[in-house]
Amino acid sequence: MSQPRQIVPGATLMVSRRTAERRFLLRPDAYVTQVFLYCLAYAATEFNILLHGLIVLDNHYHLLLTDPDGELPLFMERFDGLLARALNAYWGRWESFFAPGSYSAVRLETPEDRLSKLVYVLVNPVAAGLTDHARRWTGATSVRWGFGETRTFVRPDGVFFGAASKLPVDASLTLASLPGFEDRTEKQSDALVRERVIARETELRAEHRAEGKSYLGMAAVLRCDPEDRPRTREPRRRINPRIACKQTDVRVEAVARWTSFVRMYRAAWARWRDGDHAAVFPEGTWLMRVRHGAACLPVPASSAHPPPPS
Repeated sequence: MSQPRQIVPGATLMVSRRTAERRFLLRPDAYVTQVFLYCLAYAATEFNILLHGLIVLDNHYHLLLTDPDGELPLFMERFDGLLARALNAYWGRWESFFAPGSYSAVRLETPEDRLSKLVYVLVNPVAAGLTDHARRWTGATSVRWGFGETRTFVRPDGVFFGAASKLPVDASLTLASLPGFEDRTEKQSDALVRERVIARETELRAEHRAEGKSYLGMAAVLRCDPEDRPRTREPRRRINPRIACKQTDVRVEAVARWTSFVRMYRAAWARWRDGDHAAVFPEGTWLMRVRHGAACLPVPASSAHPPPPS
């Protein structure tokens, strides 16, 4: 039995996905970037997803987002499905676009966790040895996008997006401020993120110099064959985390909540499997509730971002 996923309205998460066999199918040329941003804006609007940050490298992407209405599975189904079909058509492919099991959604428990993961997302090209500054990455990224700023993305022409397409001609998306920083203005939050990004870039460049490594550069990135893949071996059988939290007491509490959810879910599922459809599932249960009409406990109003213990 696979692990259930708890979908809590209002949760902030880092969502990631990788291409099949780590192939460079997200190579950041102008068309791929336009497709990605349009599909993201369209799906986020459809399901009221708040975007806080994003980065798209050659074979994976990261999104930092808040899911106000508990619609994350529907958003991901719409976004990934549309993106995969559009880019498979662009590259002339028919096989799976995303690697099975590569989906990750990590819940970020505290404001510092959200800020830390946002910086991680934005400096990803530097950490990967692709560009020496995050702002030199010309693919899809929010590093040059201010909180509160709205951008509109035009539906791409041709290939998958034909003249008969019923999708809107454009889609708009506003970069939302991080939850937990409401005491700062959007400009102050921008300045804080920029400061953290510069500091982390400086550390990464020093590490690269010490190891004798150089940066690939955007010209070389754009010359990569989309069917190619890294020569390094992919790590296997690693932990797929559900929670990110640096603060020990908050992390312990979050793990306890998750453990309780899984235990209650499995007990309810066993009853349902045995024919007892009056079984009540724990709060945050999504698939059994939406697809099968199972009864669930209500989600407490404070469960999305519980306050840290005193």
